[in-house]
Amino acid sequence: MTLKLTKYKDINEFYKRVYPFLIKKEAENNLPLGLLNSIKSGSRYNNPLLVSAENEDGSIKGAFIMTPPHNLVSVLQINDGEYSTIAQELNTLLSEEGIEVPGFVSEKVSAEKLTQAWCNLKGCEHEIGMDQRIYKLDHVNEIEIPEGKLIQPDERHLTLLSDWIKCFTVETGVRPLTESEALERAEDMIANENYLYFWETDGKPVSMARGGRWTDNGITVNFVYTPKPFRKKGYASAVVAGLSSKLLEEYKFCTLYTDLENPTSNKIYMDIGYVPVCDSLMVNIK
Repeated sequence: MTLKLTKYKDINEFYKRVYPFLIKKEAENNLPLGLLNSIKSGSRYNNPLLVSAENEDGSIKGAFIMTPPHNLVSVLQINDGEYSTIAQELNTLLSEEGIEVPGFVSEKVSAEKLTQAWCNLKGCEHEIGMDQRIYKLDHVNEIEIPEGKLIQPDERHLTLLSDWIKCFTVETGVRPLTESEALERAEDMIANENYLYFWETDGKPVSMARGGRWTDNGITVNFVYTPKPFRKKGYASAVVAGLSSKLLEEYKFCTLYTDLENPTSNKIYMDIGYVPVCDSLMVNIK
């Protein structure tokens, strides 16, 4: 069958077409599902790229979502031989729109095949931005927790949060933020987000985590960050376990992404109760 790509301007039409396809693997597709919900609610992201891939019979075989300047998130259920077709169709569509793709985020095998087809077509090179694993949790294990407590940051913590956000983006390989961008993000998070928490000990914040990107039954834990002076003291475990417990009061499960090159964080999450779902790649196009 011939694959066809369709670009959508109306988020509601796109949502109606691709959400049933994505929700079949809710935990695995937490990123595109969460992005869709955020775009649909109008809470974030301007001028997103929304593209479906479908067969001649109209059945959905994939979806692409891009929130510039971030990488193109893709979910594809196609045959190996169809990746070259997808790359050609995608290149035509993006060229018409004047959009440059900085990279891809997708399930690992699909990401590898799409990247190969794209670079063969474009004559470009690529590098692995992050070798990732997606985890899912539906209960929190009993673990040893250091002294301290969860707190929600307020205006007093604005400068600290801004600094931590900036450090987080640098250390995780995400597009680094300027000081003004980090400050603006911190202001927005404090004012508008319900699931941003610090772990505080002796009156001092020592680690943070955030819940965001909700799906029908789940929510993602991200922005897990502990400054270097406070690492290896159990604070990251404490804030993630505490936040996850709170999130499970409202959702059936939590998901999160990890960097597979960081065995410490992967062990921490598994000790808490997170179970691997699948591997994912963030690929940067050069």
